[in-house]
Amino acid sequence: MFIRSTTGCYACKTRRKKCDETKPKCLRCSKSKIDCEYEYVSPTGKSTKKRTKPAPRPASEQVKKSETQPANLGTIPEQTGISEASLGLFDYPLVPSFDISLPLDTDWETALYLPATMPSLDPLAIRAIPSSSVVLQHPVASARANLTSDQASLFNALFSLGETNCPEQSNSLSNALTHSPPRVGQNPHTPSPYESISYSACASISDSQLHEYGELDDNGDLEGVGEIFCQAPLELDHTVDSNSLPFVLHSFAQWLPLAVFDPLKIIHRAKEAIINQFSQSLASRHRLILISKLMTMLTKSWALDERGKTMLELLTGEIWHNIAGYRVQGWPVSEEERQRANAALDNTLELMGIQLVTSPLSVILRFLQSAAPVFLSACPLPHPPNLSEILLEPGVNLRHFAAVDIAASVTTGRPLLCRYYIPWSLEFCDEFMKRKEHQGLQWLIGIPDQFILLFGYMNGLKEDAEAAGTTVSPRIIEQIEEDMKKIIIVPCEGRDPSLVIGRTVVQECWRQAVFIYLYMALCGAHALDPRVEKAQKGFMKLVNRTRPGRNPDTFLIIAMLIAGVAVTKQSYRQTIKSRILGLPECVNPNTAGNDSLLMLQDIWARTESEGRVARWEDLGEACRRVTGI
Repeated sequence: MFIRSTTGCYACKTRRKKCDETKPKCLRCSKSKIDCEYEYVSPTGKSTKKRTKPAPRPASEQVKKSETQPANLGTIPEQTGISEASLGLFDYPLVPSFDISLPLDTDWETALYLPATMPSLDPLAIRAIPSSSVVLQHPVASARANLTSDQASLFNALFSLGETNCPEQSNSLSNALTHSPPRVGQNPHTPSPYESISYSACASISDSQLHEYGELDDNGDLEGVGEIFCQAPLELDHTVDSNSLPFVLHSFAQWLPLAVFDPLKIIHRAKEAIINQFSQSLASRHRLILISKLMTMLTKSWALDERGKTMLELLTGEIWHNIAGYRVQGWPVSEEERQRANAALDNTLELMGIQLVTSPLSVILRFLQSAAPVFLSACPLPHPPNLSEILLEPGVNLRHFAAVDIAASVTTGRPLLCRYYIPWSLEFCDEFMKRKEHQGLQWLIGIPDQFILLFGYMNGLKEDAEAAGTTVSPRIIEQIEEDMKKIIIVPCEGRDPSLVIGRTVVQECWRQAVFIYLYMALCGAHALDPRVEKAQKGFMKLVNRTRPGRNPDTFLIIAMLIAGVAVTKQSYRQTIKSRILGLPECVNPNTAGNDSLLMLQDIWARTESEGRVARWEDLGEACRRVTGI
């Protein structure tokens, strides 16, 4: 995987592809059998750096440029400290090491462009809309450098929240809160190809109308995941035995950058786990190939054809057989019994990732219900399971189920399938962050691990209060508010600065989503409560200051479902609809993403017809009306 530069050939620049700069003809042009030309332009100003002729800009950008001339941001001044540059970005503290650098030739006009209005959408005629990416025109190899003043301007243009009222930052991170699986009864748990990884519902953009995303391997992988996974040709005949493993690796390399929030965190262990499962048995190899075929299909099209649907039915049937066939053979659960239960959960993560793109939300919720008893049997004693220990499990099965259980609960208004033990406190959170290393699940869908723990804790408080017919103590609410202000989110690292920006936006949006859940679900506040309004305005300010695109919108959807319950302004509702429908997998009817949007529309229409504002209970009712569950 090559890094796009300023000295690539004109053909690659025109097609917005990465150029390897081989002379006299680059490899891409040689393979495509097209003319390859390196036409250098004279350097301007004090710069002596050689550059080739730039590609022509799209017509839409030229029109935009002629209408509004941007400020001169092309010159990068002397670098300044992060403490000055990051001031005013967020309402709450980040770890002070959040640094980023941008190349001298960054396309500032494209980077700073924000659409003036969101496209109008008919809620009864859901369709795809063009979506532009948050990705900058020129990625860089590393984002670990100090911000300059112009780069700070870029941050502020994307998502400035104005004046901040942040508590004092901690001096150290330690103070910051920050394949067929074996049939049941046979072999122990098989390491999943997602051991330390899993996939949310994503697919690549293959429609040229969606702002020229181009080929997945070129524009969907800005961090070189494909280079780490494999260097095999793009077209492989997987029926040839020697090609099977490269085909599997290439399929995962296509899927990971689109479906995982921070794939570089777990990429090496993921590759090792895939190879281990591939070599374990013929059955596990066949299942891995089946999963890879489905991934490849979904990165080329947003809907499965009849052949793809048949393959998904085969995969679902085999995994369902393991779940339904599991029976506890003794209590209390022994270590051997735990391994049997864990084996029955193998590949549920892969299946759910594919189902999120292709199946109704009701299918996923029912699958989770069926897998819950198996999950509990796989958890170490005592029960209820300790959520922090689950998130630190080396295997991905238990971590994934717990996180999905919590995410499903807070976005559907349904109770948790399992009760978790969470002795919440800042000290508890601090200790967890010191232990987690690369465990947890923040790398998967972008929810900071501290917030996963807090969601679980608040859900338990809510259920206890409802069972006792009381309300949650105001003292507990105040303590959670104070804790939330002091939690410092560990920033993501990345090779591409635009991805770092997008990931940071997602994480800060989750902070606002937690506040909305706290006030609406735990305190019983309605959508016009001043506390709720403040949180949802902070959420929407972040969203509106960030360009629509695959990243960060793929990982904002879950948080948008929480914030969507609270929004009352039509412009905010329109923005949420536009951002969700900007992801083609959410456009298709009878998919989880589309069903989730229908739930929000049901809440908005129902509360308007009844002349009232929304409450948290409306989310559960909307889920029942849309899914039948």
